[in-house]
Amino acid sequence: MTSFPHSAGTARPYVWAPDQSPAYWNVGTYWRVLADGRQTDGRSCTFEELCPQGLVAPPHVHDKEEEAFFILEGDFVFTVGDEEIPAGPGSYIYLPPKVRHGFHVESEVGRVYNMLTPAGFEQNIITKGQPAPQVSMPPPGTSAVPLWRQLRTSRPPAPWDDPAWAPDSSF
Repeated sequence: MTSFPHSAGTARPYVWAPDQSPAYWNVGTYWRVLADGRQTDGRSCTFEELCPQGLVAPPHVHDKEEEAFFILEGDFVFTVGDEEIPAGPGSYIYLPPKVRHGFHVESEVGRVYNMLTPAGFEQNIITKGQPAPQVSMPPPGTSAVPLWRQLRTSRPPAPWDDPAWAPDSSF
């Protein structure tokens, strides 16, 4: 990581090389933490995620956080309120606090940038996740499917791997 001089607050500018950011497995998803609350003075957290086909983020509500997704690869269907909205590469989804939302992945892999503000959500990923290999993600516009096929061999079991699993809508 390269850091730069700064003047205000404790947050410092930085640049992660493609394979430097910490990564975790959590609920079957590969989470690369691009920014956490320690780095942003609690203002935001940002991830790059590789989501497997069939992944379901059940409908839920964030009381305080705004959330945004930018789809890099794959076919997602987002639930926003009571609407089901298909979202493919190049789609941007913004969700203010208190809006019921969720998504599922229909393609072999889905790849997104995901940002929440304020920070805090990342602590769930960091503390409940399992460390994952730090890898260089392919540049946007290049498929991550080959990388996903390589990574998934190290993926711990996800909740839906259990036949008795059903999504928890109180998420």
